[in-house]
Amino acid sequence: MSTSTSARAEDPEELHRFVCEIARRAGELQLSRYDDPGRIREKGPKDIVTEVDLLCEELLVGAIQERYPQDAILAEERGGKVSETGRTWLLDPVDGTANFSRANPLFCVCVSVVEGDTVTHAAVAAPRLGDLYHARLGGGAYRDSGGRSERLRVSDTRRLEDCFVGADLSFAKLRKSPYAAAMESLLLSCWQFRALGSAGIRGAWLASGYLDVSVGTNNTLWDYATTTLLVTEAGGRVTDLSGAPWNLSSETLVATNGRVHEEVLERLSAGR
Repeated sequence: MSTSTSARAEDPEELHRFVCEIARRAGELQLSRYDDPGRIREKGPKDIVTEVDLLCEELLVGAIQERYPQDAILAEERGGKVSETGRTWLLDPVDGTANFSRANPLFCVCVSVVEGDTVTHAAVAAPRLGDLYHARLGGGAYRDSGGRSERLRVSDTRRLEDCFVGADLSFAKLRKSPYAAAMESLLLSCWQFRALGSAGIRGAWLASGYLDVSVGTNNTLWDYATTTLLVTEAGGRVTDLSGAPWNLSSETLVATNGRVHEEVLERLSAGR
């Protein structure tokens, strides 16, 4: 990602507090409907949306439009686009909808701010876990939990064979994927595999040192953006599967603790 200056004069700390606040508020709404996701429909095969997804998105969009009416918004359910000249908000109102629909606790809210092509603020609220993960460009990554705030650091794992690798894979779909051989090569080389059902939590857990590697092969920009900032601010590294720096147009994502990044890329390349 390149470096850019803000198109706004606001205090970045004030903006960051607002990012965290609306993520928390959407998380509280999720929690209030934890046992009642409402109507569930399929957007596509094995791709569902609940009533709560739409309510959370409405909450987030309404709060942003009231506070920053000139900003662009790109949200998972309502769409939108990234501004070419101004600031854009990327929103995933319920990341891990399939989990949420079954009262599995691994779901979250993802909110990030993009200025130019740079992610400057990110928050991942995981209300059932009681955690808020957040980062500001140049300001570090943190977890707020139980009234305490803790700075995040990626793991110190140095060999792929010792790594916990996270990815959300449908093995039936993977057979048809152009990344099938690359992912097989990677997963056969690591210690253990984790499929959490939430890309936002996966990225936050990598920043926290619970995972060592996170791979995404579907371009879900609103999830990848939070991962990118949390992980880099926690000392890790993010690229696409080819090793090029991740950007808003990237189709894939490889996030690691940095120490194993080249080895991960080698394994992915060996399977392509």
